[in-house]
Amino acid sequence: MIRYVGNPYVDAGVAVLELRLSKRCSTFTSHDLESEAAKLKREYTKKIWKSYLMLHLPNCAWTQQELSSEKNQAYLTKVLESYKDDFPELDRRCAFCNRPAKVLADRRFIPLLTGETVMVCGAEGSPGLPVCGNCVFAAHFYPLATLKVEGKPLFWWAPDPAWTRRLNGYFYREVQRILTASSEDFIKLRWPATQLLRAARKVLEEVAGLPEAEHLPLCDIIGIHATNYGTDPNFDELRIPRGLLEFWSEVGGRELYREIEEEAWEGDQPKSRKAGKSKSKPVIEPANPFPELARRNRLYEALGKAFMSPDYRDQAKRVCAQFFLRKREKYVAPNTTALAEFFLMKVAGMEKDRLEAIREMADTIADRLILGGSDRHVAWQLFRRRLKLGEFLQCLSQIQRKLSDLGEPFKWDKILRALGLETEEDRTASDHWLVQELILIRVFERLAKSDLLTEVPEPEDEPLSEMSQ
Repeated sequence: MIRYVGNPYVDAGVAVLELRLSKRCSTFTSHDLESEAAKLKREYTKKIWKSYLMLHLPNCAWTQQELSSEKNQAYLTKVLESYKDDFPELDRRCAFCNRPAKVLADRRFIPLLTGETVMVCGAEGSPGLPVCGNCVFAAHFYPLATLKVEGKPLFWWAPDPAWTRRLNGYFYREVQRILTASSEDFIKLRWPATQLLRAARKVLEEVAGLPEAEHLPLCDIIGIHATNYGTDPNFDELRIPRGLLEFWSEVGGRELYREIEEEAWEGDQPKSRKAGKSKSKPVIEPANPFPELARRNRLYEALGKAFMSPDYRDQAKRVCAQFFLRKREKYVAPNTTALAEFFLMKVAGMEKDRLEAIREMADTIADRLILGGSDRHVAWQLFRRRLKLGEFLQCLSQIQRKLSDLGEPFKWDKILRALGLETEEDRTASDHWLVQELILIRVFERLAKSDLLTEVPEPEDEPLSEMSQ
């Protein structure tokens, strides 16, 4: 009967049904579905849903003035009863699950389709997308697990139904809180990346607290921010890679990361808006009863922006420089380098041996040239400003000569590996700026308990981590 089919709207609806019935979809009974159909029919007649459903299922019966009209009653019958065995079938197969179709759906039945008066052709010349009653029924429950963010519904999908259920369960509980607090309108929220990553963090913590036998294998997860209210569909996806979940699973509870994450939160600042062009006083937006949902997290927003990019691994390196390569004036907290390296491995896709090569170079510079007191002037060049690739290679060459005088030069293949270069002629080290920053942060970390920090020259321009944004 009802089951996961791979369509985000249907699957999110199945997840909501599982949450409401406290059982897996494979065990749903006809009585279960009849009960949920009756509850949904009552729920969507509440005032708070009337305008919000327009963003999900434009012009569906619940958004109309006369719910009792013949047309609207026919719609409700299809939505709430077509899952039944005795409901008439069409001579088609469902576009989502290949079972016998029972409804030729437009956007009143399934989001992101065209309107009933716009669609002029379809399979075998008939307008509408053939869909079975089970998928139509399930899709109508997905709004119960969506937040209204920047004028569009926001919800979850994942290739693993267990994650779809867990993630949508978090939003479902948030919606229940909203419905309890207001009977007029859904809270208007902002910052979709913050909403999604906050939820993902909380769900991951919930899963970590389960018995080991109930832990879920990690996978990529997708936040969907979409509506087709208006002329054209408006659809965005935030694909959150499994690597970020692996990173959080390993270090999310550690003090250093929690400090970074907490510092990235911004308070909710109520804003006023102008009342047209008149001289009337600005209109103050009503207070949000859930201020925690109105807060923006700069780290989450930076990650969201990176994940929206096709080259998100390169963008993740800039996120690392901005948030993880931190220093307080000239002090770097212990384990800063290790945390940044782990993020770069899991999220930015950098190889472990390359990061080890960079760390080894930094430790050699700190131990032999700075703490060893051989010739700090050469090392200080790294601290003055962000170097271009040619300047950086020249600086490394000078450092190499000084180390050679000490009988401990870098192995040249180690330098190439650190820069991600194949040969000496290769000049494609587009992320050499990150190598410089990693070396500097590691050197600062090594000198944290040394009086030599006072000798480190002040940068000639902006801090490197700010320039890399």
